Amino acid sequence: MTRLTRRGFGAALLCGAAIAPFTLPGRARALVVGGGPAGASAALALARSAPRASVVLVERDPTRLARAASPAFARPEAGPTLAELQAAGVEIMIDEVTTIDWQRAELQGFSGRSTGFDQLVIAPGIAALTEEIPGFDAAARHRFPAAWGNRREALRLSAQLAALPERGHVVLRLPASGLSHPQIALSRALTLADHLAKHRPSARLTVLDGGAAAGLAAAFHAAAPKGLEARWLGPREGGMVTALSAPDGWIETSAGRLRADVVNFIPPQGAATLARAAGLTGADHWCPTDAAGRSSLQPQAIILGDARQSAARSLSSALTQARALHI
Repeated sequence: MTRLTRRGFGAALLCGAAIAPFTLPGRARALVVGGGPAGASAALALARSAPRASVVLVERDPTRLARAASPAFARPEAGPTLAELQAAGVEIMIDEVTTIDWQRAELQGFSGRSTGFDQLVIAPGIAALTEEIPGFDAAARHRFPAAWGNRREALRLSAQLAALPERGHVVLRLPASGLSHPQIALSRALTLADHLAKHRPSARLTVLDGGAAAGLAAAFHAAAPKGLEARWLGPREGGMVTALSAPDGWIETSAGRLRADVVNFIPPQGAATLARAAGLTGADHWCPTDAAGRSSLQPQAIILGDARQSAARSLSSALTQARALHI
């Protein structure tokens, strides 16, 4: 097979040459950005598929590869450990990617280093989007944690639920848009319901659903634990949040004011900052790709994990995507 250099790779793409997904010469340099389950598993799969290739995993937080046990209400930790990656010959680069030069096929790190690539795989993850709601400030985000994508917030939510009065009131807020996959909203609601049924069976749960996905309320009530007092309010029933006061513990909705002991407030979400800065996201803030994961906006990039548009947003889905890669 003809050696494909970084410059030649970029030129071939610009000229519209057909390149099969993930197929590169054995001595290619592959950069994988993101050390979460998808990114780390992708780096391991690439290294094992082509021992002569150079595979570099770029991660800004070295502790992320420790794979500590996940607290409740956090995404589960999984994927290969640091020792497994090093044993397979994966080079670990501790740095934060700040920019991507697509013409030169290079990454720029916060450290000032520039690193070229033949193949770029990005598992950027997701992040909260800005939302203009009166009262939703930094203090409210601390008091009403989202939890699901942040370990510290997950621990905070767990502590709040542990201190919940026996007949306390828990509110789960789901945004009007930004979760992308309706099943994610349903699974989060059922996780909270199961927790309350086990630890605070006399408590109440209210789900404020600002979206309009059909059938979620019915699916929730069909699967929720029997005996738990729970209600699901859609947009027409008061599921839209119009204002809130974290210090006073109330949420104003389109149907009136609710008071709560614990609020799991999930904001709209999209692909994380790097994906947006690199021009990988569409108008809906997610990364459009083809079926194989190649970016529809920057074909030099393969997108893995939650940031993909319409992804299932599950750990098993992300790991399946990653393990399918080869050089």
